[in-house]
Amino acid sequence: METKTPNIRSVSADNDRRLVIVWKGGAESIVDVSRHLADYAIFAPVRADDDLFRAVTVGEWGWSVHWSDDQEISSDTLWRLALEQGSAWLRAWRIGHGMTQAEAAKALGVSPRMWRYYEAGSHLLPKTVRLAGIGLDAQAQAA
Repeated sequence: METKTPNIRSVSADNDRRLVIVWKGGAESIVDVSRHLADYAIFAPVRADDDLFRAVTVGEWGWSVHWSDDQEISSDTLWRLALEQGSAWLRAWRIGHGMTQAEAAKALGVSPRMWRYYEAGSHLLPKTVRLAGIGLDAQAQAA
């Protein structure tokens, strides 16, 4: 498992309480923070106000995302959520297509070893792999 948690280069709000995070190394993750926001009362204003949610910024030194001094989520938590959610998306995509890991890896142009890492949640799911899956679905629907 990757143990060094990178800090955040940039963040922007997406739809449905998701954040688009660009990590210091350049990787990009879409992280759904709706459940995290729901679990803590301090985030009630962020849950209720779309404009406030969209006002998210990178916290000091890139170690968090920030709405106010009391309302922030650490980069460690966001990294963990990015790993978990990327893994869950990839597994659901593969199972939804009735593929083995090896078949899915071949279909999306990923080595079987990296597929196992992504699906296990030990490596961040690259945006290109997610887009390849979405593209394959779009191609199948167009046919």
